[in-house]
This record gives sequence, structure tokens and C-alpha cells, in this order.
Amino acid sequence: MSVTLHTTLGDLKLEVFCDTAPRTAFNFLALCASGYYNNTTFHRNMRGFMIQGGDPSGTGKGGESIWGGTFDDEFHPHNVHDRRGVFSMANKGPDSNRAQFFITYERQPHLNNVYTVFGRLLQGWEVLDSMERLPVVGGNKKSVAYKPTQPPVIKCVTIHANPLADDGIVYPTKGGPPEKVQ
Repeated sequence: MSVTLHTTLGDLKLEVFCDTAPRTAFNFLALCASGYYNNTTFHRNMRGFMIQGGDPSGTGKGGESIWGGTFDDEFHPHNVHDRRGVFSMANKGPDSNRAQFFITYERQPHLNNVYTVFGRLLQGWEVLDSMERLPVVGGNKKSVAYKPTQPPVIKCVTIHANPLADDGIVYPTKGGPPEKVQ
């Protein structure tokens, strides 16, 4: 399963972990398919740590899951922050995932079992390098600290393959079991 985020700095192609983070993958793919991430910015950039996006308001305070509100974390022993290019859900604490996500610039083992890992970068390493080098503005408030002076924009998203949709798997509620539709 792969998706390409077409950004103003170039393309980021990622593998989405539908098998080990299925509910998170379903949320991310549904948001991608709906155009939710189109024209959103990467609003937070911390060199050596991560870049964060997925908030339509661009403030770091917005975004909703496909169910409206939050959904639970999904941790799997193979889904860890062990390298550059790991995609994870941003949250405000346990079981508070919505739409925002981040991409790591380095391994971040202290984030394991705190943030849901749902993918990894396959192509676009030079784009991630460019993102990490972006200048940022400071500030004491989290909402303005580490904001890129010229935030990269996700222009649109291409879904290359979606095994959940291909198999008719849906998660009609944020906490309920998956269902197969015809």
C-alpha cells in the first residue's frame, strides 16, 4: 500500500501499514481520498526531530478524524520510530489521534508506544532533506514555535493502492470492529 504526497518541495511516497495499523491506515487513506489534506501546510518543523502537518487550519490545533473527534492508538512491535522517514500520528495524549501526522528526521525511540506509527518513506528522501533545512520562526507559544517561514504545502495526494478499499474493509465507528461491505 502506498501513497504519494505531492508537495511544493517535491513528492514524498510512503508505504502505509494497513496490516499492522489498520484503523489508523483507514483514517489516513479516507482523509487522503476525500481531499482533506489538499492545500494543507507542514506547520511545525524541528531539525533533527520531525516535521508535522495534516491540520487544515495550519495552526497545529485543528483537524478531525473521519469519525469526527479522536480515535485510539494502535501500537505494534514492528511499528517503531527506528529511522528517518517514519510517519506517525500526532496527538495530545493517549488515544487522541485525529488527522495530524509527523515524519521523523532521525530515529526517536522515546516515541515508541506513545505515537501510532502508520507508515514509512519509500521515495523522496531529497524532499525530506529540503524540508529539514527550512528556516523557521521561533516563539514561546507552541503554535508559533518552529513554524517554517515558508511552509511546504501538500498540493494533493495520490493513492497508488488501498488493500482496505480493495477488500471492502471499512471501520464504520472509531472503536468498533471492521466490517466488510460489498
